Amino acid sequence: MRLIPALLAAFLLSGGLLAAPSSGSAEALWMASSSSGGFGAALNQFRANYGLGGLSESRVLSSAAQAYAEDMARGDDFSHTGRDGSNVVVRARAAGCQGQGYFAENIAWGQRSAQDAFNGWATSSGHRANMLGRNYGVFGLGESQGFWVLMFADGC
Repeated sequence: MRLIPALLAAFLLSGGLLAAPSSGSAEALWMASSSSGGFGAALNQFRANYGLGGLSESRVLSSAAQAYAEDMARGDDFSHTGRDGSNVVVRARAAGCQGQGYFAENIAWGQRSAQDAFNGWATSSGHRANMLGRNYGVFGLGESQGFWVLMFADGC
């Protein structure tokens, strides 16, 4: 059992799959990060691979993301525009995240785990661009019945 952590450490120290960012490295990155913080650790390692700083998880933004995931699940509606006409900025600010004006949102439907959602977003150019946004300082994640919401803001 001690061999696996030692091999993983040697693999990561040698560069392994994390040395050069690529769309194929999302799953390996998740596996390497999952034991030390799950989604946030994987997201921050993903960003570090591109020379970007880490993001802090915001309880306020996670609350907004969770509420929107639940709303999409209730209405069986998958869209960046809420059933009430809201968008990510309106939802984040209504939850108490004022920020300075930089907001983004990734949504997914049907993924069975946070890892699956992460991998899907990391390998999709538009979603990956949000994950690698230079103007963000915080993120929030929510899930309900297979509806996933990942929000970003410059601060809350």
